[in-house]
Amino acid sequence: MPAASAATISGRALLPLLRLPMVLDAVALASAPRIVAAPEKRAYLGKDDQMYVQGDLHGASEFRIVRAGRRLSDPASKESLGDEVIPLGKAVLQEQTADGLHRFLIMDATREIAIGDRLMAMPAEAPRAISPRRSLQAIDALIVSIADGADLAAQHQIVAINKGARDRLGEGELLSLSAAKTMSRTAQTLQLQQLPQEECGRLMIVRVFDRVSYGLIIQAREPVQVGDKAYAPQPEKANTRDVE
Repeated sequence: MPAASAATISGRALLPLLRLPMVLDAVALASAPRIVAAPEKRAYLGKDDQMYVQGDLHGASEFRIVRAGRRLSDPASKESLGDEVIPLGKAVLQEQTADGLHRFLIMDATREIAIGDRLMAMPAEAPRAISPRRSLQAIDALIVSIADGADLAAQHQIVAINKGARDRLGEGELLSLSAAKTMSRTAQTLQLQQLPQEECGRLMIVRVFDRVSYGLIIQAREPVQVGDKAYAPQPEKANTRDVE
């Protein structure tokens, strides 16, 4: 893999990552506190609105408001990788009401918030700076989703891959990108053909969950799509020119 040209990304620059999807297993999502009521029986809520929440807050007072999104699965093994949840905003606890509910104030909203949306405790620390580094192990991953739901991704966009903490993947690791397949027209038909692996871009891992990681595309010579490869070779097989 060629030497990385990506610079360290500061913690302040990473703040927008707080709006990226998170990945939870179905049990954790089902047990998260849930919005159950709003003043004046409103269907949708936004910034500075109040809402009522049911569930165990585990002593926390600041929360992200999230909504269940896509269920991610491994393109190769078909294993479930977890449920992607979409951050909608932030809320702070105001008081516990007489009927056992929790009254919250919505401090920020990036989308409309509705009854049934869930709350996840805010992390205690702000995002740390991430420095790009070569992967110390071989990685053979596949792209499972594009964060904004688009069909194709380009430079500066976020994608999810089917490798995570259980695969010893860490923030800052650099992976090469390559197309998994390409269309080839013969005289009789249009068919998919497997091409030799050739780097067409670069991905830096910016958020890691147990079975899924999100990466920022820092280089792309062609569009990236679900099913494309994200990989790192065995370190001992790296070309000596790559580390000069």
